[in-house]
Amino acid sequence: MILKYLSITAIALISTVTLSCNRDKEEDPIEQEVIASEDQALAESMFDDLGTQSEGSSESAEQEDSNYANCATITIDTLGSPWPFQITVDFGEENCTGRDGRERRGKLVYTITDWYRNEGSTITLTPDNYYVNDHLIEGTRTSTNNGKNSQGQTNFTVKVENGVVTTPDGEIITWESDRLRTWVEGETTGFFTLDNNNQFMGWDGITDDVYEITGDGNGTTRNDIDYTVEISTPLRVQLDCRWITEGIITLTPEGYQDRVLDYGDGECDNKARVTIGEYDETITLRG
Repeated sequence: MILKYLSITAIALISTVTLSCNRDKEEDPIEQEVIASEDQALAESMFDDLGTQSEGSSESAEQEDSNYANCATITIDTLGSPWPFQITVDFGEENCTGRDGRERRGKLVYTITDWYRNEGSTITLTPDNYYVNDHLIEGTRTSTNNGKNSQGQTNFTVKVENGVVTTPDGEIITWESDRLRTWVEGETTGFFTLDNNNQFMGWDGITDDVYEITGDGNGTTRNDIDYTVEISTPLRVQLDCRWITEGIITLTPEGYQDRVLDYGDGECDNKARVTIGEYDETITLRG
């Protein structure tokens, strides 16, 4: 009788644990969806930053007061006559803080087939042991200048292939995307544009640039959950801000419901809002 009582007690305990685990599992989708939103936003930010670095360095390679002269050594190798160029931006082995507040080390190596602003030019970039805020960035980013659209704005096809972000804790996020990047502000100025004092604008001629991003993407979260992304409202990328400042995406992790990630109304901050049905939370962007 005592053994029977113990068996019944054990079954009750097991049932309690099972129910508890099931409750945790029921709550898990919300947690997973927030994690997926955070991971996607991190990957998006890191690979947009690769574009900023390649585009900026291609215009400012020979200027002493550029962001890169403070943090990096730029080497230009002519592979053709004269194109293509291979440009290496070497930030060194120790972190260096750029004007945008991000710490970088390692190298960016890319080939460019013509000047960035010329229609048809292609920039193919591969990081080499490259870190941003101690996040290791790997993969290939290819940007092709499509020329002007019907509004007279230069636009670019941008593809990220085999993208990987490894966090300082060793967590791995994968990312691939196919985007259209439209230059909506700042196109008339550049590093060598003269200001009112007849001086080169320098970095200010680059950081006044604003792009709108449309397209889709996919990846895997740090918890190994596959997800897809579709931009519902164009993302606004300002080169004077390290964060995406506007735009809305719909993100769908495999096996979980859709959620909406809203980057805000133009303010430069590290906040975004995640909405999942009636659930709503403000998250802090990493990186």
